[in-house]
Amino acid sequence: MNEDIKEKLKFKIAISKIIDEEKNMNKKEKFVFKNVGIVACFLLLFSGVVFAGSKVAEKIWNTPTEIELSQDITEEVRNENISIDEAKSKAIEILQKIGFSTNIINYEENKDATSNKIIYTFFTDDDYEISINGLTGEFYDLFCNSFNIQDRSITISQEEAIEEANRYYKLFGYEEGEYEIVKVWTNNDEGTGEGDGFKIDIVYNKKYGDIYNPYQSIMLAIESKDKKLAYFRVENLNFDNNETVITEDEAVKIAVEQDKKIISNEIESTKANLMIVKMNSDAYERISNIDEYYKSKSADYKDRKYYSVDERIRFAWVVVITYKDNYGDDIRKRYTEGKYSYFVDATTGEIIGGHAMDYKSYYN
Repeated sequence: MNEDIKEKLKFKIAISKIIDEEKNMNKKEKFVFKNVGIVACFLLLFSGVVFAGSKVAEKIWNTPTEIELSQDITEEVRNENISIDEAKSKAIEILQKIGFSTNIINYEENKDATSNKIIYTFFTDDDYEISINGLTGEFYDLFCNSFNIQDRSITISQEEAIEEANRYYKLFGYEEGEYEIVKVWTNNDEGTGEGDGFKIDIVYNKKYGDIYNPYQSIMLAIESKDKKLAYFRVENLNFDNNETVITEDEAVKIAVEQDKKIISNEIESTKANLMIVKMNSDAYERISNIDEYYKSKSADYKDRKYYSVDERIRFAWVVVITYKDNYGDDIRKRYTEGKYSYFVDATTGEIIGGHAMDYKSYYN
């Protein structure tokens, strides 16, 4: 999600290093080395199949594979991606659809450090850049490079911004009701996130029942000056839409029993929420070596281990364990080690990821 939207996060102390690394990178940093386990996975709890109530569910978790970071575009990488000409054609098609200049004056290509994905970025003569995902051939984002569009003396209301956002939503080809607005954030000098401002960030998500999918999202911002589009970004990862078989109580029990095997901290409380999450290696790393896990959180990115995990988006119970506060004056440790969130798959009961803090509060 865009940095401006997530700036409301409460924790602004020494833990910012961890927080910053677990947020999605902003546009200008997105090709710097990043942690492959931003949302992660774990060791198998069961063997064979998992018996959940009266149903038998096939296991979906595979042990993560350690990988080396690389941004080298090899022949093998190129063969997995569409060509630059195909990407350019897609970019021009989208620019035409939304009525923007199709005069491309430059381009660049960047490989994701943890996968074989190439992002092709094309620069237009009206100060926009448009990016295409080389693996899928899909539009990734449109970003305005003009630095003078934020005029703080001019404001726009949230209502005006939403109206303009819905216009772009339709121009990009999305149907009414396909996505819903889940967040509106005002950038203003007061920092309230509400009311009028010089830039309004808006987030749309797809909804399944009562739960929004953060991995099928549209994020955009409208500038106050001429109601200009600051950026338009799309994430559309395949969602398993798996059945919820595991109960909340069962999920809490699974998480607590696993947690007691690796840490002796007294548990003060637990809570669980059914959410849509992305599998990751975080819980796996913590379970494998909890001491190294916490050391790595403050280590330089070059000194960490990185893992490849199946890119699965699933319904899971996010079980947040809060430990008894024995951290004294160590504020950083309280916020980084005082809680842990386990992702318990809603169908199989496997732990398929985790997060070093209260995941639900962090991402809401």
